Amino acid sequence: MSKKKFSKIKVQVTKFLRKNCWTLARIGIAAAVMAILPDSVSYAQSGATDDTISVLTQPLSRMESLMSGPVPKAIVTIGAAIGAASWALNVENQIIKTTMRVVGGGSVALAAATFVNQTTGMLIP
Repeated sequence: MSKKKFSKIKVQVTKFLRKNCWTLARIGIAAAVMAILPDSVSYAQSGATDDTISVLTQPLSRMESLMSGPVPKAIVTIGAAIGAASWALNVENQIIKTTMRVVGGGSVALAAATFVNQTTGMLIP
């Protein structure tokens, strides 16, 4: 791909993102809320009649599984591998900064979910 064509595509994508940034943000917020809410609330179904407070425990367990599931672990592992490879090859400093943010943020998210689970014991899915 030539530089001219790449720069044209980049301009078009940037223009689209600027024009639709609030719509994309709303879609992202709606998707996050739908992922956290239990099915009985988000789809207006009758919930179970157990003694636990499912309105609180189900979103918390979903948040824990989102933060400490296999996908975040894979992202952190891939980020660490890319960062180590670019550091070893002495490629570009910006790549190392980005991968350090991914690895650091992912590690904090994984540690926070584990810490809350171990201290309270209520986030077991």
